[in-house]
Amino acid sequence: MSDSITSELLQKWVDTIKNGDANQVTLLYDKRALLLGTFSPKERVGHNAISEYFVHLLKNPVSVEIVSENPYAWDTVAVNSGLYNFVLPNETITARFSFVYGRNGELWKIISHHSSVLPKEN
Repeated sequence: MSDSITSELLQKWVDTIKNGDANQVTLLYDKRALLLGTFSPKERVGHNAISEYFVHLLKNPVSVEIVSENPYAWDTVAVNSGLYNFVLPNETITARFSFVYGRNGELWKIISHHSSVLPKEN
């Protein structure tokens, strides 16, 4: 399994966010997935909770720029962690991320996604 599949999965998520359709973003996640989102204090498990997060987030245009990534892939699990920027209408927010993907047959789904604002250096 090539690490490039993990980069492709991340880019698909970025492109889907940019399209602004919360339902399409939610479909990238497994039905039992966990989302610890950048802009919410809630732990979100499952499509309903994840969809609620993205409906709120995508009310205004949002773009994501990948700053760095560290992809690793095995036969049925892939991980990608790094930094990205959320580009909102009036600000850019740098965040760190970790995606864990699971594969069922040929279909990869996000099974865990953690994202948080990058702390300022002291």
